Amino acid sequence: MQTSPQEDIAEAYRRPEERPTRRIEGFAVAGGAWATAVPFPSPLAYSYSYALRYPDGIVVVDLGWDSDEAWHAFLAGLARAGAGLDEVMGVVVTHAHPDHYGFARRIREHTSVWIGTHPGERAQIRVGAAERRARRAEIADWLRECGVPGPLLGELDGELRALDAVLPAVEPDVELRDGVPVPGTGGALIPVHTPGHTAGHLCFHERERNLLLTGDHVLPRVTPNVARRPGSGPDPLREFLASLTRLDRIPDSATVLPGHEWPFDRLSRRLDVLRQHHDERLAEIERAVVHGCDTVWKVAEAVSWAREFATFTPRSLRSALAETSAHLMRLGASGRIGRSGGRPERWRAVAP
Repeated sequence: MQTSPQEDIAEAYRRPEERPTRRIEGFAVAGGAWATAVPFPSPLAYSYSYALRYPDGIVVVDLGWDSDEAWHAFLAGLARAGAGLDEVMGVVVTHAHPDHYGFARRIREHTSVWIGTHPGERAQIRVGAAERRARRAEIADWLRECGVPGPLLGELDGELRALDAVLPAVEPDVELRDGVPVPGTGGALIPVHTPGHTAGHLCFHERERNLLLTGDHVLPRVTPNVARRPGSGPDPLREFLASLTRLDRIPDSATVLPGHEWPFDRLSRRLDVLRQHHDERLAEIERAVVHGCDTVWKVAEAVSWAREFATFTPRSLRSALAETSAHLMRLGASGRIGRSGGRPERWRAVAP
Protein backbone atom coordinates (compact mmCIF):
# COMPACT_ATOMS: atom_id res chain seq x y z
CA MET A 1 0.00 0.00 0.00
CA GLN A 2 1.35 3.42 -0.95
CA THR A 3 1.85 5.84 1.93
CA SER A 4 1.40 9.61 1.91
CA PRO A 5 4.36 11.99 2.29
CA GLN A 6 3.07 12.84 5.76
CA GLU A 7 3.06 9.16 6.76
CA ASP A 8 6.60 8.78 5.42
CA ILE A 9 7.77 11.71 7.56
CA ALA A 10 6.04 10.31 10.63
CA GLU A 11 7.79 6.97 10.06
CA ALA A 12 11.16 8.74 9.82
CA TYR A 13 10.59 10.16 13.31
CA ARG A 14 9.05 7.08 14.95
CA ARG A 15 12.29 5.61 16.17
CA PRO A 16 13.80 5.64 19.67
CA GLU A 17 15.96 8.65 18.82
CA GLU A 18 14.43 12.10 18.29
CA ARG A 19 16.34 12.90 15.11
CA PRO A 20 14.65 11.66 11.92
CA THR A 21 16.30 8.77 10.13
CA ARG A 22 16.41 10.46 6.73
CA ARG A 23 16.53 13.90 5.14
CA ILE A 24 13.18 15.72 4.92
CA GLU A 25 12.54 18.49 2.38
CA GLY A 26 8.83 19.19 2.70
CA PHE A 27 5.40 18.08 1.59
CA ALA A 28 2.21 19.32 -0.04
CA VAL A 29 -0.79 20.08 2.15
CA ALA A 30 -4.43 19.75 1.11
CA GLY A 31 -5.86 22.95 -0.31
CA GLY A 32 -2.78 24.13 -2.17
CA ALA A 33 -0.52 24.79 0.82
CA TRP A 34 3.13 23.71 1.06
CA ALA A 35 5.35 22.80 4.00
CA THR A 36 9.11 23.33 3.83
CA ALA A 37 11.37 21.52 6.30
CA VAL A 38 13.94 24.10 7.42
CA PRO A 39 17.02 22.59 9.14
CA PHE A 40 18.24 23.82 12.51
CA PRO A 41 20.71 22.52 15.12
CA SER A 42 18.49 20.40 17.36
CA PRO A 43 17.60 16.72 17.78
CA LEU A 44 14.30 17.62 16.07
CA ALA A 45 16.43 18.55 13.01
CA TYR A 46 13.78 20.68 11.25
CA SER A 47 11.15 23.31 11.82
CA TYR A 48 8.37 23.82 9.27
CA SER A 49 7.63 26.94 7.28
CA TYR A 50 4.18 26.82 5.66
CA ALA A 51 3.18 28.69 2.50
CA LEU A 52 -0.53 29.39 2.04
CA ARG A 53 -1.67 30.87 -1.27
CA TYR A 54 -4.45 33.50 -1.42
CA PRO A 55 -5.72 35.66 -4.32
CA ASP A 56 -3.44 38.56 -3.30
CA GLY A 57 -0.35 36.45 -2.72
CA ILE A 58 1.27 33.99 -0.33
CA VAL A 59 1.21 34.16 3.45
CA VAL A 60 4.10 32.31 5.11
CA VAL A 61 3.58 30.85 8.57
CA ASP A 62 6.91 30.82 10.46
CA LEU A 63 10.47 31.43 9.32
CA GLY A 64 13.40 29.20 10.20
CA TRP A 65 16.79 29.33 11.85
CA ASP A 66 19.10 32.13 10.68
CA SER A 67 21.68 30.22 8.65
CA ASP A 68 22.59 30.00 4.97
CA GLU A 69 21.46 26.36 4.92
CA ALA A 70 18.06 27.23 6.38
CA TRP A 71 17.53 30.21 4.08
CA HIS A 72 18.34 28.19 0.95
CA ALA A 73 16.04 25.38 2.10
CA PHE A 74 13.23 27.92 2.50
CA LEU A 75 13.78 29.32 -1.01
CA ALA A 76 13.93 25.80 -2.46
CA GLY A 77 10.66 24.98 -0.71
CA LEU A 78 8.94 27.98 -2.25
CA ALA A 79 10.21 26.88 -5.66
CA ARG A 80 8.84 23.36 -5.13
CA ALA A 81 5.50 24.98 -4.31
CA GLY A 82 5.65 26.74 -7.68
CA ALA A 83 6.20 30.14 -6.07
CA GLY A 84 8.86 32.79 -5.75
CA LEU A 85 9.87 35.14 -2.99
CA ASP A 86 8.25 38.01 -4.89
CA GLU A 87 4.82 36.36 -4.41
CA VAL A 88 5.03 36.44 -0.60
CA MET A 89 2.90 39.30 0.74
CA GLY A 90 3.28 38.64 4.45
CA VAL A 91 4.66 36.45 7.22
CA VAL A 92 2.85 35.43 10.39
CA VAL A 93 4.87 34.01 13.27
CA THR A 94 3.58 31.54 15.85
CA HIS A 95 6.22 32.72 18.33
CA ALA A 96 9.55 34.54 18.26
CA HIS A 97 11.96 31.71 19.05
CA PRO A 98 14.92 31.59 16.64
CA ASP A 99 13.79 28.40 14.89
CA HIS A 100 10.50 30.11 13.96
CA TYR A 101 11.57 33.74 13.43
CA GLY A 102 15.32 33.48 12.89
CA PHE A 103 15.80 34.65 9.31
CA ALA A 104 13.27 37.47 9.47
CA ARG A 105 16.16 39.85 8.77
CA ARG A 106 17.00 38.05 5.52
CA ILE A 107 13.46 38.09 4.20
CA ARG A 108 13.27 41.81 5.00
CA GLU A 109 16.48 42.42 3.06
CA HIS A 110 15.06 40.72 -0.05
CA THR A 111 11.40 41.79 0.05
CA SER A 112 9.00 44.39 1.40
CA VAL A 113 6.74 41.86 3.14
CA TRP A 114 5.02 42.66 6.41
CA ILE A 115 5.71 40.49 9.45
CA GLY A 116 3.06 39.84 12.08
CA THR A 117 3.33 38.56 15.66
CA HIS A 118 1.23 38.70 18.79
CA PRO A 119 2.24 41.71 20.94
CA GLY A 120 3.10 39.30 23.77
CA GLU A 121 6.18 38.22 21.80
CA ARG A 122 7.84 41.63 21.95
CA ALA A 123 9.93 40.60 24.98
CA GLN A 124 11.53 37.85 22.86
CA ILE A 125 12.68 40.26 20.13
CA ARG A 126 15.82 42.12 21.19
CA VAL A 127 17.01 44.36 18.36
CA GLY A 128 19.88 46.36 19.87
CA ALA A 129 23.05 45.28 21.67
CA ALA A 130 21.92 46.99 24.88
CA GLU A 131 18.63 45.08 24.82
CA ARG A 132 20.49 41.80 24.37
CA ARG A 133 22.82 42.53 27.27
CA ALA A 134 19.81 43.34 29.44
CA ARG A 135 18.16 40.07 28.41
CA ARG A 136 21.27 38.07 29.36
CA ALA A 137 21.36 39.81 32.74
CA GLU A 138 17.69 38.94 33.34
CA ILE A 139 18.35 35.29 32.49
CA ALA A 140 21.48 35.16 34.69
CA ASP A 141 19.45 36.44 37.64
CA TRP A 142 16.73 33.89 36.92
CA LEU A 143 19.31 31.06 36.83
CA ARG A 144 20.55 32.13 40.27
CA GLU A 145 16.95 32.13 41.45
CA CYS A 146 16.68 28.54 40.19
CA GLY A 147 19.69 27.51 42.29
CA VAL A 148 22.05 26.68 39.42
CA PRO A 149 25.50 25.78 40.83
CA GLY A 150 28.00 28.64 40.50
CA PRO A 151 30.46 26.92 38.12
CA LEU A 152 27.67 26.33 35.59
CA LEU A 153 26.51 29.95 35.48
CA GLY A 154 29.45 31.02 33.31
CA GLU A 155 28.93 28.13 30.89
CA LEU A 156 25.25 28.96 30.50
CA ASP A 157 26.06 32.64 29.94
CA GLY A 158 28.55 31.68 27.21
CA GLU A 159 25.86 29.69 25.42
CA LEU A 160 23.52 32.70 25.60
CA ARG A 161 26.17 34.94 24.04
CA ALA A 162 26.56 32.47 21.16
CA LEU A 163 22.78 32.37 20.74
CA ASP A 164 22.72 36.15 20.29
CA ALA A 165 23.88 35.64 16.69
CA VAL A 166 20.61 33.91 15.73
CA LEU A 167 18.11 35.68 17.97
CA PRO A 168 15.34 37.57 16.15
CA ALA A 169 16.54 41.10 15.40
CA VAL A 170 13.68 42.51 13.30
CA GLU A 171 10.69 44.40 14.62
CA PRO A 172 7.31 43.09 13.38
CA ASP A 173 5.04 45.44 11.40
CA VAL A 174 1.65 43.96 12.25
CA GLU A 175 0.12 43.09 15.61
CA LEU A 176 -1.89 39.89 15.34
CA ARG A 177 -4.83 39.62 17.73
CA ASP A 178 -6.86 36.64 18.83
CA GLY A 179 -9.79 36.06 16.49
CA VAL A 180 -8.92 38.91 14.10
CA PRO A 181 -8.29 37.51 10.58
CA VAL A 182 -4.80 37.80 9.12
CA PRO A 183 -4.65 40.59 6.47
CA GLY A 184 -4.96 39.47 2.87
CA THR A 185 -6.53 36.07 3.62
CA GLY A 186 -10.16 36.96 3.01
CA GLY A 187 -11.02 36.14 6.61
CA ALA A 188 -9.87 32.53 6.27
CA LEU A 189 -6.76 32.55 8.50
CA ILE A 190 -7.63 33.20 12.14
CA PRO A 191 -5.07 33.66 14.95
CA VAL A 192 -5.80 31.78 18.18
CA HIS A 193 -3.86 33.08 21.18
CA THR A 194 -2.35 30.05 22.94
CA PRO A 195 0.10 31.23 25.63
CA GLY A 196 2.17 28.75 27.60
CA HIS A 197 5.19 27.87 25.47
CA THR A 198 5.65 31.64 25.18
CA ALA A 199 3.46 34.50 26.36
CA GLY A 200 2.40 35.52 22.85
CA HIS A 201 2.24 32.13 21.14
CA LEU A 202 -0.34 31.87 18.35
CA CYS A 203 -1.94 28.98 16.52
CA PHE A 204 -3.65 29.68 13.19
CA HIS A 205 -6.97 28.15 12.14
CA GLU A 206 -7.37 28.08 8.36
CA ARG A 207 -11.11 27.61 8.16
CA GLU A 208 -11.52 27.16 4.41
CA ARG A 209 -8.81 24.49 4.16
CA ASN A 210 -9.70 22.90 7.54
CA LEU A 211 -6.13 23.28 8.83
CA LEU A 212 -4.75 24.12 12.27
CA LEU A 213 -1.17 25.39 12.35
CA THR A 214 0.05 24.88 15.91
CA GLY A 215 3.67 26.08 16.06
CA ASP A 216 5.10 24.59 19.26
CA HIS A 217 1.82 24.54 21.19
CA VAL A 218 0.83 21.01 20.11
CA LEU A 219 3.28 18.54 18.57
CA PRO A 220 2.49 14.92 17.65
CA ARG A 221 5.16 13.26 19.80
CA VAL A 222 7.28 15.66 21.84
CA THR A 223 5.67 17.45 24.76
CA PRO A 224 6.13 21.20 24.16
CA ASN A 225 8.29 23.05 26.66
CA VAL A 226 6.06 25.09 28.98
CA ALA A 227 8.44 27.60 30.43
CA ARG A 228 8.64 30.03 33.31
CA ARG A 229 11.50 32.39 32.57
CA PRO A 230 12.01 36.16 32.24
CA GLY A 231 9.20 37.58 30.10
CA SER A 232 6.70 34.81 30.82
CA GLY A 233 3.58 35.20 32.91
CA PRO A 234 3.45 34.21 36.59
CA ASP A 235 1.74 30.86 35.90
CA PRO A 236 2.54 29.70 32.34
CA LEU A 237 1.34 26.13 32.88
CA ARG A 238 -2.11 27.39 33.85
CA GLU A 239 -2.09 29.46 30.66
CA PHE A 240 -0.94 26.47 28.60
CA LEU A 241 -3.68 24.18 29.93
CA ALA A 242 -6.29 26.88 29.31
CA SER A 243 -4.91 27.23 25.77
CA LEU A 244 -5.42 23.50 25.19
CA THR A 245 -9.06 23.98 26.16
CA ARG A 246 -9.37 26.78 23.60
CA LEU A 247 -8.51 24.24 20.89
CA ASP A 248 -11.28 21.83 21.93
CA ARG A 249 -13.58 23.61 19.47
CA ILE A 250 -11.38 22.69 16.47
CA PRO A 251 -12.97 19.74 14.63
CA ASP A 252 -11.15 16.41 14.73
CA SER A 253 -11.38 16.35 10.94
CA ALA A 254 -8.87 19.24 10.76
CA THR A 255 -5.33 18.49 9.63
CA VAL A 256 -2.93 19.66 12.32
CA LEU A 257 0.27 21.23 10.96
CA PRO A 258 2.82 21.50 13.78
CA GLY A 259 6.07 23.43 13.92
CA HIS A 260 8.10 20.19 14.09
CA GLU A 261 7.83 16.43 13.45
CA TRP A 262 4.80 15.52 11.28
CA PRO A 263 1.16 16.44 10.47
CA PHE A 264 -1.66 14.57 12.18
CA ASP A 265 -5.40 14.60 12.77
CA ARG A 266 -7.79 13.76 15.63
CA LEU A 267 -6.53 16.69 17.64
CA SER A 268 -8.69 15.86 20.67
CA ARG A 269 -6.68 12.69 21.34
CA ARG A 270 -3.43 14.62 21.47
CA LEU A 271 -4.92 17.30 23.71
CA ASP A 272 -6.01 14.62 26.18
CA VAL A 273 -2.52 13.08 26.15
CA LEU A 274 -0.94 16.46 26.90
CA ARG A 275 -3.33 17.10 29.79
CA GLN A 276 -2.58 13.69 31.27
CA HIS A 277 1.17 14.25 30.87
CA HIS A 278 1.05 17.48 32.85
CA ASP A 279 -1.11 15.94 35.59
CA GLU A 280 1.50 13.19 35.97
CA ARG A 281 4.37 15.67 35.83
CA LEU A 282 2.82 17.82 38.54
CA ALA A 283 2.48 14.77 40.79
CA GLU A 284 6.10 13.74 40.16
CA ILE A 285 7.42 17.23 40.93
CA GLU A 286 5.27 17.47 44.06
CA ARG A 287 6.79 14.18 45.29
CA ALA A 288 10.29 15.56 44.71
CA VAL A 289 9.49 18.58 46.90
CA VAL A 290 7.97 16.36 49.61
CA HIS A 291 11.21 14.35 49.60
CA GLY A 292 13.29 17.47 50.26
CA CYS A 293 14.21 18.94 46.87
CA ASP A 294 13.86 22.64 47.65
CA THR A 295 15.18 24.49 44.57
CA VAL A 296 14.28 24.38 40.90
CA TRP A 297 17.71 22.88 40.17
CA LYS A 298 17.35 20.09 42.75
CA VAL A 299 13.86 19.22 41.57
CA ALA A 300 15.00 19.13 37.92
CA GLU A 301 17.86 16.79 38.91
CA ALA A 302 15.46 14.46 40.72
CA VAL A 303 12.66 14.02 38.17
CA SER A 304 12.65 11.92 35.00
CA TRP A 305 13.62 13.20 31.54
CA ALA A 306 13.84 11.63 28.10
CA ARG A 307 17.65 11.76 28.46
CA GLU A 308 19.95 11.80 31.46
CA PHE A 309 19.88 15.22 33.14
CA ALA A 310 23.67 15.13 33.57
CA THR A 311 24.13 14.94 29.78
CA PHE A 312 22.02 18.02 28.94
CA THR A 313 23.53 20.77 26.80
CA PRO A 314 23.33 24.33 28.18
CA ARG A 315 20.27 25.02 26.03
CA SER A 316 18.55 21.83 27.22
CA LEU A 317 19.40 22.71 30.82
CA ARG A 318 17.71 26.09 30.51
CA SER A 319 14.63 24.47 28.99
CA ALA A 320 14.49 21.84 31.75
CA LEU A 321 14.78 24.48 34.47
CA ALA A 322 12.12 26.65 32.83
CA GLU A 323 9.73 23.70 32.57
CA THR A 324 10.38 22.58 36.15
CA SER A 325 9.83 26.13 37.38
CA ALA A 326 6.51 26.37 35.51
CA HIS A 327 5.24 23.21 37.21
CA LEU A 328 6.41 24.40 40.62
CA MET A 329 4.57 27.69 40.13
CA ARG A 330 1.36 25.82 39.21
CA LEU A 331 1.68 23.65 42.32
CA GLY A 332 2.33 26.73 44.43
CA ALA A 333 -0.61 28.65 42.98
CA SER A 334 -2.92 25.71 43.72
CA GLY A 335 -1.71 25.50 47.34
CA ARG A 336 -0.06 22.09 47.03
CA ILE A 337 3.44 23.38 47.93
CA GLY A 338 4.87 26.54 49.49
CA ARG A 339 7.45 29.01 48.22
CA SER A 340 9.82 31.56 49.70
CA GLY A 341 11.70 34.13 47.63
CA GLY A 342 15.43 34.69 47.42
CA ARG A 343 18.44 33.61 45.40
CA PRO A 344 17.75 30.76 45.19
CA GLU A 345 14.03 30.65 45.83
CA ARG A 346 12.99 27.76 48.08
CA TRP A 347 10.11 25.32 47.79
CA ARG A 348 8.62 23.25 50.61
CA ALA A 349 5.92 20.69 51.23
CA VAL A 350 2.66 21.93 52.74
CA ALA A 351 1.30 20.06 55.74
CA PRO A 352 -2.00 18.30 54.94
